Amino acid sequence: MKRSNHIKFARLLRQELTEAEKVLWELLRGRKVNGLKFRRQHPLKNYIVDFFCYEIELVIELDGGYHNHPEQKEKDEIRDLHLKALGYKVLRFTNDDVFKDPKKILHEIVHYQEEKAALQSKDKAPLSGERGIEGGMKAPSPSRERAGVRVLSTKKLTPSQKNLILGAGFSMVEYVAIKIDFLDFNLPQQLENLIFTSQNAVKAFLKKLVERNVSNANVNQPPLLEERAGVRCFCVGSKTEALLLKNGLKVVKTGQNASELADFITKNYKNEHFCFFCGNKRRDELPQILNENRLRFQEIEVYKTSLNNKKFEQKFDAVLFFSPSGVQSFAQQNSLENTLAVCIGNTTAAEVQNYTDQFTVANATTIESVIARAVKALN
Repeated sequence: MKRSNHIKFARLLRQELTEAEKVLWELLRGRKVNGLKFRRQHPLKNYIVDFFCYEIELVIELDGGYHNHPEQKEKDEIRDLHLKALGYKVLRFTNDDVFKDPKKILHEIVHYQEEKAALQSKDKAPLSGERGIEGGMKAPSPSRERAGVRVLSTKKLTPSQKNLILGAGFSMVEYVAIKIDFLDFNLPQQLENLIFTSQNAVKAFLKKLVERNVSNANVNQPPLLEERAGVRCFCVGSKTEALLLKNGLKVVKTGQNASELADFITKNYKNEHFCFFCGNKRRDELPQILNENRLRFQEIEVYKTSLNNKKFEQKFDAVLFFSPSGVQSFAQQNSLENTLAVCIGNTTAAEVQNYTDQFTVANATTIESVIARAVKALN
C-alpha cells in the first residue's frame, strides 16, 4: 500500500472505531496516563496500529473474538515480531479487558514506562567499579540480555526471516538438514486431478511440465501448458497452494495436513482418478486413506530426499523443524534433551515425539509462523 493510501486508510479507521477502541481512547487521550501522548489508528511502517506512543515506542493492540482463530493468531504473532524487530514494544489486550478491567491496561502502560526509564538510566550510568562512561560499558539492553538464547533452524532462512529471530534478541544458527534432488519420471498424458503434499513435489512437476511442453513444441504439438486450465489440484499447506496458484493451476482444496486432505478427497471425489506426486520419504497417511476407501490413484515419485547429518557441539534452546525428514536428520547425531522442538505441522510433530515430549506446533504451515511460535515460547 502506498504511503498516501496508508494514511487515508488510517484516517478512515479513526472514524470507525469499535466500542472497545472508543472506551480505551477516552482513557488514553489528552496525556491522561502519566503525561504520555497516544495516537489512535496510527500508520507505523507497513502497519496501522490501534494505539501508539512515540515517547516510549509503545504499541497497544486490542483483540476481538476473531483474533482467537488460528490464521489470525499467526498474523498477529508475525506482525508483533516485525514491530519488535523495529524496536517497538507491543502490548495486546482483549476487548473484555477494556470493559471489565481497564485499570489493568493503565497499570501495564505505566509499568512499561517505568521499566524503560530504568533501563535508559542504567545504560547511561557507569558500571560499578568502572571509570565512568569512557572506561565503562553500557548496561545490556533487553535484547542483549537474551542473546544467550540460541535457536537452530534446520533450513536456510531469508534475511527478513532471520531478522524476526535476531530482532527478538536471540542468536541463531542455520543449516540445511535435508538435500532435495529432482528425479526423472514419466508425466501422464492426461492430467486432471493432482495431489501435492509439498512444494518440492510442485517444483519437480512444473519442471517436467515445462520440459514436455518444449518437446511438444519441437514436434508441432499443442503446448501442454495450455492444458493447466482443466487441471484440479489438491495440496497440503498454504505455501504449496501459493506456488500452484502462481503457476496458473487451480487449487480445489488445501489441507493443513495429508490426513485432512485425504479425508476431503474420499468424501467428495470417490469416483475420480488421481495422480499423487511425492518424494521418496513421503508419509503413509494419504495413500493409506485413499487405499482404504478404494479410490483410484497413481503414485509418482518425483524427488529424492537425502538426510544431511551434522553434529553440533553447542546446545540450543530451540530447534525449528519444517519436515519429518528434517527431524530425522538432526536426531541422527544430536539430542533434543532440554531443547524445545518447534514444528511446522502435526506430521512433523508426530516425528518429533519419537525423540522428545518438549515440542510446540505453529499456528500455520509457514516458516514465519514457526519462528513466531518459537519466539513466543522462548519469551
